[in-house]
Amino acid sequence: MNGNGHAADDWVIVFSSRRRHECHERGLVLDAVGIPNTIVDGPARALVLLVPGRAADLARQELDHWEHENRGRHGVAPAPAFRPVDSGVPLAAAWVVVLLVVFYAQVTGWQGVDFVAAGGLDGAAVRGGEWWRVVTALTLHGDAAHLLANIFFGVFFVVYAAQYLGSGAAGLLVLAAAGAGNAMDVLLLPPTHRAIGASTAVFAALGLVAAWVWMTQTRRAVGWARRYAPLVGGVMLLAWIGTGDERTDVVAHLTGFVAGLAAGAWAGWRGPAAWALAARLQATVGGVALAVVALAWILAFSAAPRSVG
Repeated sequence: MNGNGHAADDWVIVFSSRRRHECHERGLVLDAVGIPNTIVDGPARALVLLVPGRAADLARQELDHWEHENRGRHGVAPAPAFRPVDSGVPLAAAWVVVLLVVFYAQVTGWQGVDFVAAGGLDGAAVRGGEWWRVVTALTLHGDAAHLLANIFFGVFFVVYAAQYLGSGAAGLLVLAAAGAGNAMDVLLLPPTHRAIGASTAVFAALGLVAAWVWMTQTRRAVGWARRYAPLVGGVMLLAWIGTGDERTDVVAHLTGFVAGLAAGAWAGWRGPAAWALAARLQATVGGVALAVVALAWILAFSAAPRSVG
């Protein structure tokens, strides 16, 4: 993992570029052979890759070897081989547990609360200040089939997102993008619009993965087909599984996907090294995502009427 917090005069420059992803690629190469490194702002709006002085010669040799071995047909060096940040199992487990727990509470009317009325996406209520509905609506479903479909497709996409970014970071980004997607859905449709379901988050995860792969692994590919394959593939999946009958909120699927694209592009611009967080920090970030969901439901409960008997 890229190091930080070391005295600048103990480190030397082994590479510099105005392209952030080029520095991050070489940082990953050095990570793979155990050479500490860090990326900082340099002169003339460039970024510089630093290593400890004692490791400078070895670092230059490794970078020269990597560029020689991986230089493509047109002098373009591809990104280093993908190394998952984690398995994605923690985020997939959290996805399944949260959706199942809320669905059980919903169908049993826990604490006498009508969960759909309290937390469903309601255009008029959101416009009236009940912002938490853009989050709570993600955890509600119309029936078991609706729930199982979102669990299946959601697990598939969030595992990929977590492998690229880590379970905690991916979970928070997917939640933020899905909430933004629901907010855009409310703004684009009439105040009478109502919706529930995790599908906005499913397509936010899809958009995040597509943009991340495009930003970090294929932007320098030769030929437009290879370069834009992740984005085209994402759009094709959106069209394939994101449309349905008249009950399907296609606008929410689209806005979730677009918000996911923005999140993935931002994350990819930061570069892979920025997300290679320690397991404890990933757990902390993931805890923040869960806390946001819990806070949204606390607010929904506080405003919800209770049935009697």
